[in-house]
Amino acid sequence: MSKRIIPVSVVLLLLLAAGLSAAGCGRNEPAQKETRQEATQQKEEGPTKEAGGAHDASRTVTMNGRSVMGGWMESWGFSWEGPVEKNGYFFDYKELDASELGNMSGSFAGNVDGLPAGSVVFFKFCFADFSGDNLSTLEGIIDEVVNTAREKGLRLIIGNALPVRKQDSPDGVVTEYKKYNEFLQATAAANPDVWIYDFYGVLAGSDGYLKPEYDTGDSHPNGKGYAALDLTFFPFLEGVF
Repeated sequence: MSKRIIPVSVVLLLLLAAGLSAAGCGRNEPAQKETRQEATQQKEEGPTKEAGGAHDASRTVTMNGRSVMGGWMESWGFSWEGPVEKNGYFFDYKELDASELGNMSGSFAGNVDGLPAGSVVFFKFCFADFSGDNLSTLEGIIDEVVNTAREKGLRLIIGNALPVRKQDSPDGVVTEYKKYNEFLQATAAANPDVWIYDFYGVLAGSDGYLKPEYDTGDSHPNGKGYAALDLTFFPFLEGVF
């Protein structure tokens, strides 16, 4: 009996591991070792300090996301405790509930609850949230996120579409990226305290998918990808603050 059960258990464990890997941004765990090593190699702007408990709230961004957001913050020296300081800003990580896409806006509201008016907050979807046919759902969540920020008097940054690598892409996703990004631009135009950060323009190639040179192998950006984002993100923050 045991000789039959053991192989089945092993198969189930392998299937579970494969499923978690395929989930991509579904869970926010520390980024892959490869990403952390490459991110460390890409640091060219001097040391980054872990901020600990004391930080300047007027220079803080509350970063709402999942694995890609966590990996980006790791590239700045984030060790999963307290805010991290980079280039004169403090970044405080808040994980979004990824158990269901519809939970995202409520999770965001909980993460920013209690922040003083005028605080800067960041929200973004993961590449796994784009299925090529769920644009209206994504737009509805953004509307709820914007309403929450408005009600709480927060300054909101929304990251636009994160491109997936071509071999993992759902049908129609590049068209969805374009329409989603256009929707965000219209949203920002109608809301003076909303800014759009352009992930897509940095990470996507001419075909609309994640550039191969920025891919860890599962559509998460590698260290080169995060370093490329930094080149536009910190000048972008100057306009927000």
